[in-house]
Amino acid sequence: MSVAEQILALIHRRPGLTETELAETLFPEGPYQQRVNSTCRTLVKAGKLTRRGLGGPGDPYRYHLSAPPH
Repeated sequence: MSVAEQILALIHRRPGLTETELAETLFPEGPYQQRVNSTCRTLVKAGKLTRRGLGGPGDPYRYHLSAPPH
């Protein structure tokens, strides 16, 4: 399963996770923060995820599945 597929599955189960929470959950053995960050941005551009928040320490981006098109 690709990192993107893992992120989508995790957000499906637990919407609103931050990039840090995703990285810690998917890669507890090592620092893969940049890989998660870039994958999340790609998924947002592809319309599969939406993000909420300002992206700073006090209001980190929180990820949610995008609504399916009507």
